[in-house]
Formats: sequence, structure tokens, C-alpha cells
Amino acid sequence: MSQYRIQNQIAVYKTNKKLVEFNDKLKAAPVEYYGHIHAQGEKLNDGSRPRSCIGMILQDYSKGTGENTIRVMANLSPEFFTYALSRVKIGVEQFEFSEEKIFGEPDVKGLSFVTKVSIKRASVDKDGRPRNYPWCIMVENGRGAKESTQTGGIHMKKGSYVKGNMVFVNINDYDFFCLMVKTCRFIETWELTNGPKQIREARQIMAQEQAAQANS
Repeated sequence: MSQYRIQNQIAVYKTNKKLVEFNDKLKAAPVEYYGHIHAQGEKLNDGSRPRSCIGMILQDYSKGTGENTIRVMANLSPEFFTYALSRVKIGVEQFEFSEEKIFGEPDVKGLSFVTKVSIKRASVDKDGRPRNYPWCIMVENGRGAKESTQTGGIHMKKGSYVKGNMVFVNINDYDFFCLMVKTCRFIETWELTNGPKQIREARQIMAQEQAAQANS
């Protein structure tokens, strides 16, 4: 009996030295919030707060493979890809997106996992010359201390960050477009697969509750 390993890879760009990969980490919203389609951190019965996202992995082989490979990861919201693709389609000269997240349980030093993401487009270099690879995706991983905000959120405590690995990948316009369109196409397909089921289930529950109230 042959064995197949299901891959969650959506899109990948690679050279002989660098790689950027987008993976499926999408999760459906609980039926109580069916209109969200994607899980947005709603609290479940087990206390967890899952979020629907696209996983991003960057790898740097410039110093060798195996143990010498530098690997970093981060998560992006499904909406980022729709936004980025819309900017690509209108031919923006400049693009800049940055995001910092801290999550996971603290380690023995009280530090949690941190991801820093930067995605930029610059059509010319510092000397004004056109860039053949105008897009730059950068991900940095590290550790930091969680701190509660006044609004009840969580952010990283100032001065607590410990830098880890960092990888950047330069990409031309066509290849960046391909990454965005492939990922958007998958997200749309996932929504069309999971959304109708959520809506039907939620509406059935609402109809049952309304019928029960009417008969009580």
C-alpha cells in the first residue's frame, strides 16, 4: 500500500539560495459567529481562541543546507493577500506593510514567541536606478515578554525583545503577483467550500430555536 503525505503548501517561490512559502492554516469560525467565515479569535468551549491564517515560511540556504539553513516563520491574515493583490493590480510604485505579533506560552525565562514581518516594494534603489526585484519579504523571529494593554489586548513589553533569526527574499513583480494570486485563489476556494456549510448549519439552529420559542 503506497503512502501519500498531504501537503498544505499553497504557493512557493525559490532560488538556489532563498525560499518563501505560503501554507494553509485556515480555520472556520464557530457556528455562533458563522458570519465571520474565518475564525477571528472567538473563544471556544475548550477555552482556545483559534485564528484563521496563512502560514509563511522563509528559508536561507546561502550558508548551506541542513543544519546551516536559516528558517523563520510568521502568520498573515487572509485579508492581507486580497489587499496586496489589489495593490499589485493597480501597479503601485511603493508598498509597505509591517506587523509584529507575540503569542504562545512563555518559556522558563518568561518569554513568548515573536514574529516580525515586513513586506515592501520599492521601484528604484537608493541611487534612483530601477530595481529588477522590487519586492522584499522579510521575517524575523525572536522572543519577548507579553504585557497586557489598557484595552485588554496583549503586546510585547518594551525592551524585552531578544532577536533570533531573520531572512529576507527579494522578488520580481511577476513572481510576487503569482504568489498573491495563487494564495487568493486558494482562500476564495476555501471560503466557497466552508462558508455555505457554516451558513446552513447556523440557519438551521436559528430556525430550531425560533420554532421552540413559538411553541413554548
